[in-house]
Amino acid sequence: MEFKHAFTPGAIGQLTLKNRFVLAPMGSGMADNEMITEEFIRYHVARAKGGVGMNTIEYTAVHPTTRNPSIPSIYEDRFIPGMKQLTDAVHAAGGKISTQLWHAGRQTSSQITGLPLIAPSAIPNVAYREMPVEMDHAVIQEIVEAFGAAALRAKQAGFDMVELHGASGYLLNQFMSPYSNKREDEYGGDLVKRTRFCTEVIQSIKRHAGADFPVSYRLTIEEFVSGGLVPEDIMEIAPILEAAGADVLHVTSGLFETVHKTIAPLEVAPGFNAGYTARLKKLLQIPVMVVGRINDPAVAERIIAEGQADFVALGRTLIADPEFCIKAEQGRVDEIIKCIGCNQSCVGGQRPDRELAGHNGPVCLRNPVTGREDRFDDKPAQTPKKVLVAGGGAAGMTAALHLQNRGHQVVLCESSGALGGQLFLAGQSPSKGEMAESALQMGRTVVRSGVEVRLRTPVTQSLIEALRPDEIIIATGSEPFVPNIPGVESGHVVTAHAVLRKEAAPGCRTAIIGGGLVGIEVAELLVSQGKEVVIVEMQDEVAKELVHTRKIFALDFIARHEIPVYVNTRCVSVGEGEITLEKEGAEFTLEHIDTVVLATGSKSRNELAAVVQASGIPYHVIGDALKPRKALEAIYEGAEVAQLI
Repeated sequence: MEFKHAFTPGAIGQLTLKNRFVLAPMGSGMADNEMITEEFIRYHVARAKGGVGMNTIEYTAVHPTTRNPSIPSIYEDRFIPGMKQLTDAVHAAGGKISTQLWHAGRQTSSQITGLPLIAPSAIPNVAYREMPVEMDHAVIQEIVEAFGAAALRAKQAGFDMVELHGASGYLLNQFMSPYSNKREDEYGGDLVKRTRFCTEVIQSIKRHAGADFPVSYRLTIEEFVSGGLVPEDIMEIAPILEAAGADVLHVTSGLFETVHKTIAPLEVAPGFNAGYTARLKKLLQIPVMVVGRINDPAVAERIIAEGQADFVALGRTLIADPEFCIKAEQGRVDEIIKCIGCNQSCVGGQRPDRELAGHNGPVCLRNPVTGREDRFDDKPAQTPKKVLVAGGGAAGMTAALHLQNRGHQVVLCESSGALGGQLFLAGQSPSKGEMAESALQMGRTVVRSGVEVRLRTPVTQSLIEALRPDEIIIATGSEPFVPNIPGVESGHVVTAHAVLRKEAAPGCRTAIIGGGLVGIEVAELLVSQGKEVVIVEMQDEVAKELVHTRKIFALDFIARHEIPVYVNTRCVSVGEGEITLEKEGAEFTLEHIDTVVLATGSKSRNELAAVVQASGIPYHVIGDALKPRKALEAIYEGAEVAQLI
């Protein structure tokens, strides 16, 4: 597919970008004591080389009352030299670069800033719960000037544009919204007065940095809270911001407390904010930028071609693949490592090993190189080896690909008839098809790389003797754990994996034992087939291991379909057409159960280790074969072991 609209130049004021793609600002935590680091520069250079029209670095503090050691600051001249190193490096890589000017207002902590919090009204944020000081006129003007002075420093540091963070519940958003602004003076009350602080900030930037210096304004189109901003408000506010001097509006949605609407997971359709920007474009002369799970160049092309927006901002998409743009422009779409909206590590903060537990940089389930570009760089192996990889799931495929990239001769054997493993299984529920496609795409990439793939080929002693590999990687995954419950051997008891593989067809009324991630996936699949399900979970809640932004959707799914859920409940036996449960010492029976599905966890499949150990060949055990966990750990360990051989 040709993306002729997305890869045409676009103008923001007097700034011209080579295409319509912008790296969205995302907190990386890679600053050190508010300063730009080499790691920070390396991360942004990789995305500039990857072809994005402009990088926007993460929120940057404009005043000491919003400083944070792990994010960059620009409220004093001492920050300019580090910023200049960053902009020079991005420009040398062929890119443009903007910084997002930011004040958190009440949405931070004095323990972080070291100073009292300030806000338009003395109302604490629901997450931080710290009472801010209501800003008087002197403080308001101090912050207005701070934004302008910060913009001038940004210009002196070589930035091509600045963006105002007027979204996500931060200070500018707090002034604009009736949810957080209860003032009765000229900065509060009606819509125009609530917008006054925002317009004064834009005007301050134009005074300090020059009328021609481009200013983007990021705003929340809808807050999704009672008494908050709604699209109709923004349709009135947008022309006011344009008149004040904004050169482009960057549209997002949600607040800190409704972050699942801001950093939407895979349960939300790609490009979900484009309908809002289409409305705004009819009201404005300046361009409009849209963000929100745009993970496919075809989605971006459609948005631009249909006039829904002038630019698309890519966030997690460019965490997953910094070369997204150049691959799309060159027609190498199937090589793109697509973000699947799992939110597991980039948002949820989950890390694949102890070493990264304190690592604040970006981490991506699909791309272990992200944030560690200097470590997982696939340098050519000093001594190429013949490496046998046992297992074609996420861990095995990742190891095989990186080994092949380093110049090793790789043979990947998979006992089943397809690559993908449990990552493919996870995509069998209706809302998670992107997971299945990501597993298939990994398989296609492995084949395209030149790895010798042998399907329906279990690794045996005779195979090892025939291949005579120099090293072996055991990535044989895991298998369902079947608990010792009386009656589980019955014919109407099946595993969750069997259901997801479509090897078992549950009856009309199914009891799912286990309300974790896999149990929820099975429930979604069966409900889509018109089946009635109940969920039994030993812990105090279902979907406990899901990140917040996805758990909300899982719980909503259960509520919408009125699925009975029994928490703190143990299955003690399975009978014909019934199960017996125990909760708080009392037993009770659920009747009319046609099928029982066990979603009770997994156990490693690593019997091959003993065979390999006896052969004397060096070997490595990774992924679920080492310990049942998630795809995040499996993919990381696959990339890591490939650097060691």
